[in-house]
Amino acid sequence: MEKEYGRLSTMFYEYSKPVGHSIDGDIEYYSGRLEHISGRILEAGVGTGRVLIPLIKKGLTIDGIDSSPAMLEQCRINLETHECTASLYEQDLTASSLPHRYEAIIMPAGSFCLLPRQKNSTGPEDLS
Repeated sequence: MEKEYGRLSTMFYEYSKPVGHSIDGDIEYYSGRLEHISGRILEAGVGTGRVLIPLIKKGLTIDGIDSSPAMLEQCRINLETHECTASLYEQDLTASSLPHRYEAIIMPAGSFCLLPRQKNSTGPEDLS
């Protein structure tokens, strides 16, 4: 993912979109779509755990991946506050190497817009 979310962005996100804050029904949507999933789920662009934590509380096994250390630090704090656990990975989603296979992958809200755009139709943008 190409945008970096530092400490200030994380603080604003935590204030404006706290854990459990549904954006246009996204938490309810994913909750319904995932209720029959028995395997691991990955939330790409997990951020502060806004979606991750409510889904964990519904009994789902979800890992999170994000490239922002500040967002993941806040996610860990939120997991502890809400007495939840999850595996979190600080990696770029487009070049990730995770230890598990996933039955489902979700990417709520605007995180999808943070993926790099392709330069042409033959392959992904060179991120180097």
